[in-house]
Amino acid sequence: MNSLPSRRTKASNDDILDIATRAFAEKGFEGARMDEIAKDATVNKATLYYRIGDKDALYAAVLKRIFSAKAKRVEQMLATVEDVEERVRVFASILVDGDQPQQFSAIMLREIAGGGQNLPDDVLPLMGRIVGALRQTLEQGVKEGRFRPVNPFLVHMALVGACTFYACNGPIRRRVAALAPEGSPMETEMPLPEAAQAIADILLNGVRKS
Repeated sequence: MNSLPSRRTKASNDDILDIATRAFAEKGFEGARMDEIAKDATVNKATLYYRIGDKDALYAAVLKRIFSAKAKRVEQMLATVEDVEERVRVFASILVDGDQPQQFSAIMLREIAGGGQNLPDDVLPLMGRIVGALRQTLEQGVKEGRFRPVNPFLVHMALVGACTFYACNGPIRRRVAALAPEGSPMETEMPLPEAAQAIADILLNGVRKS
């Protein structure tokens, strides 16, 4: 993530979106306040509305920036990675890449819990492109005789759900691990990219044709 703008530096739109992403992750759509976002971005509220729009527009801009980048990367993956199993692993990596994957995961968990009531309609096609890349990969694996037929959307939900949940539940993991019996430590911690790869491997074991 870019460093926060100083009082002497004019915030770029990317600076504003960085700050808004943090606010939506920490407080949710309802809890995030436009005046606080404007203050943290060192712009006045009128400027924020003029440059990006109201809170709905700001939230949409935050999500579109994230999903556009991920959709572009998964489509590049289709064009550059031939092995279907490696594609699944790269797909998992893309889910947790970016400057602040925990913030993205927190936003998405809030949307899932709320039934997507604040999720902008124009973000859905971007999400569809990401799901489509995984579907194409799984279908190719079936044609090659390497994967058994599976529901691509369920695989997508399992992969996204596990990666998203791991990205956000660090404090709970550490509390649970601290209560493990002496002599039987619970291994709960690994870097997020490694966790994503481990999750991908678990799913591959489930879809791989024996």
